[in-house]
Amino acid sequence: MHDTPPAVQNSACRNCSAALTGPYCAQCGQHAHESARSLHTLMHDAWHLLTHLDGRLWGTLALLMLKPGRLTGEYFADRRTRYLPPFRLYFVISIAFFGLASLTSAVSVTTADRAQLPQELREQLQQSDAPAALITTIDEVTSRPMTPELVAKVCGRMAFGLPRLDLRLQAVCRHQLADQGKSMLHAFGSLFPKMMFVFLPLMAVFMLPLYRSPPRYYVEHLVFFLHLQSALFLAMILEMLLAAAAEALPRLNPLASSAGMILIWYAVWYVYAGMHEYYERSWTRTLGKFSMVVLAYLCCFALFLGATALLSVLLT
Repeated sequence: MHDTPPAVQNSACRNCSAALTGPYCAQCGQHAHESARSLHTLMHDAWHLLTHLDGRLWGTLALLMLKPGRLTGEYFADRRTRYLPPFRLYFVISIAFFGLASLTSAVSVTTADRAQLPQELREQLQQSDAPAALITTIDEVTSRPMTPELVAKVCGRMAFGLPRLDLRLQAVCRHQLADQGKSMLHAFGSLFPKMMFVFLPLMAVFMLPLYRSPPRYYVEHLVFFLHLQSALFLAMILEMLLAAAAEALPRLNPLASSAGMILIWYAVWYVYAGMHEYYERSWTRTLGKFSMVVLAYLCCFALFLGATALLSVLLT
């Protein structure tokens, strides 16, 4: 059996029947391959993806990471063909980020860690004047086998005097203790990307009153935040990869341990420089708007994070 059938000379596109004048159909854009069943065709498409499609990808990523705000400016200056579209870029990077995060978060807790946890938590909670009942509950959950009697005892404390709410919370508590919170984490992981698709458009709305003169279209702010969040996700991907590499190469531990702080300073610089670059305001005027944007971002993100966590609990 041959992987590559003999070449067939076609004068018409097999997709739309338009006359062919070159290697691509001028009507629908399909390549004039001899056969879709050719192994050569399949490998050619894979190579084209890496070197062309996204020759564009590498140029886009370089501009995105190193020149804050420049990619947004290029997009609205109608120089779009050489770069990936904003939604596609965000989609690709977010898939990579959430996929990698789900892999790196799957860390098993050892017996030694479980034995050490109650004492550490007890000290922290005592310093914060936490109720003694809470400290006792943590000890029971982390240091003893989860028998049905213990589950009933722990979850029975979740009572606020509202029968329907109490029943729901106790049912959720029993379920989470039974599977050690795995279902809640799975629900949170599936809801968080959806939350970001709501969060970013709302942040773009917040930008409208900040830039009224000259007026800006809503879509400009939306694209700016898509590029901003894509850059931050990509920076976090690099941090996770560095942490994974440090486990195999201990010499990288000093760099990996400082990566979190580097990421924070990178994020601050990126947002500030990006606002200055795209919105073309002075550094001092940008500083005032930057402060408001960062405050709004952190507050809204915390609210959305809390709402996502609550939904994760209620949907499991």
